[in-house]
Amino acid sequence: MNPKKSFLFLLFLMLIFVSHSQAEIVERVVARINDKIITLSELEGAYQELKGALPERERMPSKRELLERMIENRLLLQEAKREGIKVSQGEVQENIERVKAGFLSEKAFELALEREGIKIEDLEKRYEEELMIKKLIDREVKPEVEVTKREIRDYYEKNKGRFREKERVRMRHILFEDYSQSLEAWKKIKSGVDFKKVAKGGHLGSFKRGQLDREIEEVTFSLKEGEISSIIKTESGYHIIKLEKKEEARLKKLSEVKEVIRNILSSQKMEKKIKEYLKKLKAKQEIEIRL
Repeated sequence: MNPKKSFLFLLFLMLIFVSHSQAEIVERVVARINDKIITLSELEGAYQELKGALPERERMPSKRELLERMIENRLLLQEAKREGIKVSQGEVQENIERVKAGFLSEKAFELALEREGIKIEDLEKRYEEELMIKKLIDREVKPEVEVTKREIRDYYEKNKGRFREKERVRMRHILFEDYSQSLEAWKKIKSGVDFKKVAKGGHLGSFKRGQLDREIEEVTFSLKEGEISSIIKTESGYHIIKLEKKEEARLKKLSEVKEVIRNILSSQKMEKKIKEYLKKLKAKQEIEIRL
């Protein structure tokens, strides 16, 4: 996903989830959180914008699901304020600068905000609110999340298929449009001329099975390290391959993936704990959903 598009999508989520309703009272109310309301037009607008911003492979939530997320984020912000959680201007600017770094220039960043109809002051406010919620979660929920060595080991044993690496090759490559040229080059290499000299480098990189054209893959994976292929004809031309290194398929060791597993389990537990925390917050509030 394009970094700029990703930024705008995440920014959009911040705006719809954390912003306060300023809709007129005459509009249909779809949710009430104590004395605060969310209107149908606000929800419809958020839904349509999210539909346009959501990455292709992401599932579009229903309007009811979106409404519930908006309610939950407003509850979290409300609780962060009640707990007196503060965010410094420096912390907000650090986030702004991180976003700016994804653009070619500050002007490009400003134009992106202008296209989305967002003022820099609004962006700063939303980052402040986002950081307040993050600090609340870090203080109230994160300390309850612990992943043990045994849990990591059990996950590894039950999910070994996720940590298997396919056979991989590192190769050099020369491509010719004309067969006679490829034959001349192949004869030079076979006579002892260095492959790199003939190929003028020719480093192609490292590949797993399934990443190369079928004809190239069949030959390459059948070679031994240091071996040169015969001339391979494909739709793109005539190829000569040198296999530099072959790594056999293997199962990664637990020591190599333990931090990956820790992050997976930590995320799963955090999600569960946040749901429990939100359930407690909801129990203390007067929430009415009319959708």
